[in-house]
Order: sequence, then C-alpha cells, then structure tokens
Amino acid sequence: MLGVIAVQNKQEPENPMKRAARELNQNRDAITRMARSEDAQKLMELLGERGGVQQAAKAAAAGDPSQLMAMMNQLMHTKEGAELVERIEHQAKKAGLQ
Repeated sequence: MLGVIAVQNKQEPENPMKRAARELNQNRDAITRMARSEDAQKLMELLGERGGVQQAAKAAAAGDPSQLMAMMNQLMHTKEGAELVERIEHQAKKAGLQ
C-alpha cells in the first residue's frame, strides 16, 4: 500500500530550461529595474569607455562570454568598478535575484 502511495506522489523533475524560463519571467520586472538603475548605467558607461563592449556582448549572446568576462575582470580590478559591482550584487540580493 505504501509503495502505491509513493508512486502516486512522485513527480517528474522539472526541465532545467523550463525552470530557468519560468524564473526569468517571474523576475523580469526586478531585472528591468536593475538594468535601468544608476549603478547599472554607470557600469555600462565604464565598460563602454574601454571599447569593444558591443562586440563582447554579441559574442556572449552567441555563446562565447570570454570577451565580456575579461572586460568585467579588468573593471573589477579598479576601485570604482569593484564598488559598482558590489552595489549591484547587493541590489540583486535585495530583489531576490541571487
């Protein structure tokens, strides 16, 4: 009898892509607010000053984030960049995104 109950309550694991899409949809407003924040805009400005951000973003969207990650790594080694990323991470946690 217990074996029948266990089988009836067993659910298939959710597809990871479906779960990611569902979570993204749930967090869309928070992500939009963060992208429009003063800190995010300043981060984009700093990345833009270094040049190549458009190309790096396109490469990341195509599956190769290495250029964008290298740019972020360089930025993180500056005081201003590290402080910006720290504030953005704090905002993300506060919004429930991490």
